[in-house]
Amino acid sequence: MSAKDHFIIIGNGPAGNNAAEVLRENDKKARISIISTESFSFYYRHRLKDFISGRIPAEDLVVKHYSEYKDKNIRLRLGQFVEKIDPEKKILYLKHMEKINYTKLIIATGGSPRILPSLTIFQDYLTMFSTYSDTVGLRHRIEKAKEIVVLGGDLTSFSFVKSLVKACKKVSFLLFNDAFWPISLTSEMILKIEENLKSHNVATFFNDSVEMIKKSKSKYTIETKQNNKIKSDIIISLMGMIPNIRFILGSSIDTDRGVLVDAYLRTNFKDIYAAGDCAQIYNPILKNYWVSIGWMNAEEQGKIAALNLLGDSKIIEPPKEEIFEYEGIKVNTSWWKKF
Repeated sequence: MSAKDHFIIIGNGPAGNNAAEVLRENDKKARISIISTESFSFYYRHRLKDFISGRIPAEDLVVKHYSEYKDKNIRLRLGQFVEKIDPEKKILYLKHMEKINYTKLIIATGGSPRILPSLTIFQDYLTMFSTYSDTVGLRHRIEKAKEIVVLGGDLTSFSFVKSLVKACKKVSFLLFNDAFWPISLTSEMILKIEENLKSHNVATFFNDSVEMIKKSKSKYTIETKQNNKIKSDIIISLMGMIPNIRFILGSSIDTDRGVLVDAYLRTNFKDIYAAGDCAQIYNPILKNYWVSIGWMNAEEQGKIAALNLLGDSKIIEPPKEEIFEYEGIKVNTSWWKKF
């Protein structure tokens, strides 16, 4: 590698940051840039639930301060939107149509909140969050709210409810178990989760669904198919994430749910890699592509993508089984599980 190289990472999460660290450790001369749509430095996304509920300050979210990038000669460009990629000419086009040339690229853009098709008609009434920017205004709304409804369809929804209870909020929880992400809940799991939530005075609706949502002034009313009426100041929808790949579409980079990569995390273009929640990795044993989840998985993928970008030939191995535990209920969330 030489000082003429410009390695660009799109995304400022665990995959992108670990990739940048590995690149700088192994190449002291190359230009390294991280481009992020967010305006906040690298932070613990899984702590957002505690920040929103007022249990921790913004400072406790930070993983790495801006000065640390400068110290390692890594350029961090926050609040920048990549509009499209020209992989043939190796050019990125930013939202304000600035052109940036790269020699090698890692896509680590993570995911955005998923909304179920059945809830799309109520989208204007639903609040979703996945970034720090999402949570700044929401924190104030939750502080003022007395009654909160959570529409739960992922693992985060459980821990978020727990944070709201600790913040002394009146919480109602509707479980969308048929759409749960990234695993399938068994009837035994559902029963135990419901019992636990009820023990914390959470109103549960586990065999019901949304029929109608109405708004009167600042109050919402959810009408369910079983004729329940639930009042709320805010309706939070947590249904998992979908990979952030819209800007890639039409670029000739192969995509499905995420960016399709081989076991080396390489796309169909030899100088473009993908890692983290946006990457769909080919598993030669299963002969299929799978999106991984989790901070540690993202970090490992960022490392492997960076090493291979530098000329190595490391294969990403299925990580050790991750176990999600909620109040004594253990759920296998290994990355190869279909969701």
